[in-house]
Amino acid sequence: MEWVALMVWVLVVSLALPVALGALSGALGLGLQGAAAIGGLALTILFIIFDGPLWMGWAAFAMAVLGILGGLAGADTLTSDERAVSPDLQAAEETEALLLGVQLPLYGVALFCSVCLAVNLATVA
Repeated sequence: MEWVALMVWVLVVSLALPVALGALSGALGLGLQGAAAIGGLALTILFIIFDGPLWMGWAAFAMAVLGILGGLAGADTLTSDERAVSPDLQAAEETEALLLGVQLPLYGVALFCSVCLAVNLATVA
């Protein structure tokens, strides 16, 4: 299961880094979800290297929860009616919203895989 978790976290990070640029336009949750994705990937790699300490699985689970919450906060900011968007940033924010829509379900898969690591449902032995 740890290899599946690693592949899912790599996908999440590959989508999170472009989305995290949205923090520059005022959507701070997008920056938070990018940091959580990198943290989850790092913890999953360390889980594999150190032969599966369960606390790393729980920490990766916490990173997935933090990423989901940050992504939802960023999506709320991107879709807010109260915020003015300049024409220069509109295309970038539309792209960020698209990638975030793909990324949030992957965060759910990463959450499931991280729980599997945390409860020792892994092939490391």
